[in-house]
Parts: sequence; structure tokens; C-alpha cells
Amino acid sequence: MKRPNIVYIFADEWRAQATGYNGDPNCETPVLDAFAAQSMNLTHAVSGYPVCCPYRASLLTGQYPLTHGVFINDVELDPNCHSIARAFKDGGYHTAYIGKWHVYGSPEGHYQRRNDPVPRDFQMGFDDWKGFECSHDHLNSGYYHNDDPTFHPWGDYDAFAQSRAAVDHLRERSQATDPFLLMLSWGPPHFPLDNAPEEYLKRYENREIVLRENVPEDRQERAIRELRGYYAHIAALDHALEIVLDGLRDLGLEEETMVIVTSDHGEMRQCQGLKTKQFPWDESIRVPFLLRYPPVTGRGGSELPILIDAPDIMPTLLHLCDLPVPESVEGRDWSPEIRGTRAVDPEDAALLSIAAGFTELRFNAMSVYRGVRSRRHTYVRNLHGPWLLYDNEADPYQKDNLIDRPDHADLQAKLENKLQQMLAARGDEFLPGEAYLERAGLTHYHETQSEPQQIWRDPWKSEGPVPVSGRQVY
Repeated sequence: MKRPNIVYIFADEWRAQATGYNGDPNCETPVLDAFAAQSMNLTHAVSGYPVCCPYRASLLTGQYPLTHGVFINDVELDPNCHSIARAFKDGGYHTAYIGKWHVYGSPEGHYQRRNDPVPRDFQMGFDDWKGFECSHDHLNSGYYHNDDPTFHPWGDYDAFAQSRAAVDHLRERSQATDPFLLMLSWGPPHFPLDNAPEEYLKRYENREIVLRENVPEDRQERAIRELRGYYAHIAALDHALEIVLDGLRDLGLEEETMVIVTSDHGEMRQCQGLKTKQFPWDESIRVPFLLRYPPVTGRGGSELPILIDAPDIMPTLLHLCDLPVPESVEGRDWSPEIRGTRAVDPEDAALLSIAAGFTELRFNAMSVYRGVRSRRHTYVRNLHGPWLLYDNEADPYQKDNLIDRPDHADLQAKLENKLQQMLAARGDEFLPGEAYLERAGLTHYHETQSEPQQIWRDPWKSEGPVPVSGRQVY
């Protein structure tokens, strides 16, 4: 029997909550919602290190950031790593990548390579590569193809053009006998939030926006302005998904192709009084993760509450295709739970971390952190001690921090023990961020020098953020 094809689609900064099928009244995602009704919804999927480059490096290697070394943005990923492309190619797959890349890096620390062609040796073994290092100018971006240094404009909203390019690739592969892995990396809904196609911006121009309950009152007007553009991008991505799904159907590839729709991480958009990503709250770490492959998931919608994280995706996909996993991989294989041959353990948890402070963490004078997200709870400690504890069933908007409360001491101790076990398994010493930057020679990266703009305070227990004074520890 032929192994399944894989189409892996991932957006940038699309939080799990911002989908129609998850009940967000602001979303216009009829295509995504119909796809969800045919898919297995991995309801507790997370981005345990919720930043662009670390996620992509973990996706490509199956390793955690302190292992592959991309623990801040724009660090170069080792081009000789045993990548997901190489592992699938070893198993007889043709491999392709389309869209945003963001692991070539800028070793000088100031974004210099973001517009450069990515050399063939740095394309991690993909047979066909049509992408760009990093651009968020979604209406005016372009791509390089394999080893051709010529810049080619996409000529449209990039997610639309990339999706059409994906269908062109599917058409070519539909005539081949070997299976394929196609990874499609969309840039939206990553900011800026004013460069969705005009048609979609107009849909939200005067529309009422329903805010999440954890947006503080003094941030609500700003959140509404931002979310108009955020949801416009998401509505446009729904059309981009339609292009790909229609192509699969028209080419007769639906039954033999595993399709995944997910995101690298979420973003806050003023929830908890915070702007974008890097934070351990659910808006930042939880991502959509829909998997459709009728021979395994059936043809009706289902839910599976597993805490799949970026390092887990490579081993899980390889095993779903009955291929071996390289010894270099650290992530967990969730294929038995997906196949239904192993029960979901209610005690499972995902590791949350940021190893070195940069941009958003530093803007808010926050320390680096380590934590766990279980099906029900979030527990996080920073360099100063235990920091956050939430019961996410009783408190889905994470407004009631239970840390150090006597009536939750046993729960806190249990989760602390779980965290320490996970850190020990990873060999994570949980040092100050400066120690990791110095070890890796990354102290010159300008994002790690970002000046704090405020000291974040829990908006539900204080007067809000306060001015910065004195040296902060990251």
C-alpha cells in the first residue's frame, strides 16, 4: 500500500481561539470550519516556545530550542541537521517547501539576511524549495526558487499566490508514483495588520468586535483596532485554504493525502494587557491543529485532547507514514493516540519555555520562564520563583492566578515536580537568559538589547503596568 502524501499548512501567529469552529464570533472561516468537521481536532495543541524561528527550527528538526540552538529569532539553523525533509526523503518521499522560511538567520544580529536568497545548502534538503527568509509585507513579498538567486514577486497577497503555487506542485506530483511531503508556510496573520487584501479589510472596517474577557478595559479600544486587521487576515487565509483544498479535490488526491492545518504560535492582541507572543498564556501558546486523513481519522469530525508541540510533529508524522525517526529527534510520537491504539494520559503535559529574553519579554520587563501546560492547568515559574498557576477549566480566560495559595499548595507542588522532571529529561539547567546568549555567542543580537517599556503587572490584581526603574533580570 502506498504511503500517504502529506500537505502541512501552517500560518504565522494564528491563535487557536481565533477560529469559527472554536466559537469565535468575529471569524469568517467557513472553509476552515467545514474542514474541521471532516478532521481530527487536536484540541490541546501548543506552541511550547511561542516564537517564529524557534518553532520553525523545532518543526524541521524534532528538537527543542536549546538543542538546535535557535532559541531567539534570526539564528542560523545548522544546515546539516537531520531535517524532516531528509528523513522523509530517506523514506522515498519527494519533499517541497513553499513560503516563509526564517531559519537561514542573520548572524550579525540585525536582520541583514532577511531579504537575501537562501543558499541551496541552507534549504535543509527539500527537493523543491520556493520561499523567502522573512517578510511581513504580505501584499508585496516574493520568493527565490531552489538555487536561482533571482527574486520573483508573488504578484498578489502572498498567501493566495503561495497556495496557487502549492496546487501547481500538487498537479505535478499527482502524475508521480512516489509519495510527497509538501509544507506550505503562510506569513499572515502576523502583523502588520493593515495589509490584508482590501476586500477583507472592508469586511471588518465598521464591524462590531467581540473581545475576549481578559482584555483590560484600558486596552479595549486598541484591541478592537488591531483585531479588525487580524480577523481580516484570517478571513483571507480561509480563501487561501480553499485554494489548496479545491486543488486536492480536483486532482483526486483527497483520500490519499494527510492534510494538517495549524500555526507556529498564537498572539495576545491585548489579552492580559500584552501585545503579541512569547508569553505563557493560552492566547500565545495554543494553536489550531486539524488533521484530516480519512483512512486514520475517518470522514467525520472528532476531537483528541493531546498536547502536541512543535518538536513532536516530525516524529508523529514519520510514524503515521510508517517511517523511522532519526535518533537526533527529541519530540514525542503521538501517532498511537491519533490511531487510537494508545489511550490519552490525562497527566500528560507540554513544556513551556523562553530561554533568553528578547523583544516582547524585555519590553514588559519579564523574566525568562519554564512551565507546563496540562489538559487542565498552567503552571509557570520564572527566575524569581513560582509565577503563574491557572485552572483553565474553571478559569478559561486565566484571570485568577492561584500561585502560592494555601488551598492549592498540593496542586502547585505536583506541577512543580512535573516541571522539574521535564527539565531534567531535557538537560535544561534553567539559567538566566544571558548565560545561554553568552554560551551561543548571541549577545550582540539587537533584539536581546530591547529596552523595557513597562513592568507588567497582573491586570486583575493590580493597577496595571508600572514604569521601569532599575536593572531587570532576564
